[in-house]
Amino acid sequence: MKVQIDDLLARLGAAQTDPRLDLIEAAVLEGAERARQPALSVPMLAGIAAIAMVSGALVSGLGAAPRAPVDPLGQGLALAPSTLLERAL
Repeated sequence: MKVQIDDLLARLGAAQTDPRLDLIEAAVLEGAERARQPALSVPMLAGIAAIAMVSGALVSGLGAAPRAPVDPLGQGLALAPSTLLERAL
């Protein structure tokens, strides 16, 4: 039994489509239209950036006090191996 591709394609073209396919197509086109629209306007993004820069400058200015180095073991911070030997003796 030979299968004729042209006959199969003709029958496929003549067949009715499932109505659920129309729903899928509409959902895809609606999603593509939503993706084209910007989420935030340019002035809104500029305002957000300005607020972030000002708040960052304020926070960094407040926390600029020098801090002592952290010494979790209580041994003092060694600057070189020779300082460790001096403390051991």
